[in-house]
Amino acid sequence: MAKKMFLNRTRAIPTTEAPSVSREDIASSTTRNISASATAKQLPFRVLYETFKSFPKFNTTGRRLLIKFNSLGEEQDPTTYLKECITALTNYLVDKVPDRDLVGLRIRNTENVQDKVIGISLRRRDQLKADVVWSVLGKVIQSNARFVLTDRLEVHVDHVRMPAGNRENG
Repeated sequence: MAKKMFLNRTRAIPTTEAPSVSREDIASSTTRNISASATAKQLPFRVLYETFKSFPKFNTTGRRLLIKFNSLGEEQDPTTYLKECITALTNYLVDKVPDRDLVGLRIRNTENVQDKVIGISLRRRDQLKADVVWSVLGKVIQSNARFVLTDRLEVHVDHVRMPAGNRENG
C-alpha cells in the first residue's frame, strides 16, 4: 500500500518539461563510400567504406573504415610490405589529429569472425606511432595463422579532443 502511494505522489515543485531529444540529434553521423578515384594519394590499401560519427557533448569523434590491402608484389617481402601498410594506415588515420588529443584504435578481421578485436587503448596522438600498432599486430599475426593480407579489415578510430585552457598572466 505504501509503495502504491509513493508511486502516485505528485511533485510539489513545479518543473519545466525538457524537450525530447532523439538519438539522431545527439550523435551526428556522416557516411560515404570511397571510390578509387577519391583517394588521390597512392596508398597500399583501399578504403571501401568510411563512416564518421560525432558526439559533441563528449568532444569525441568516431570513425569506422572498411579497408582492404592491395595485393602483394611478386618480389616484395611480406613482412616489409605489411610494415609499410601499417605505417601508411596509421598515418592516414591520425594525420589531421592534433598531438595533444587522444586516439584509440580497434581492428577487426571481417573475413574470419572468430578472431577477436585487436585494440590499442586511448593515448596521445604523438604517442601513437606505426611501431606501436605494428608491435600489437605482430603479436596477433604470430599467434594466429588465419590472419591474411588479402582479408578485409574493419578499423575503428576513436578521437577525443582534449580541452585547451586559456591561462592569462596576471
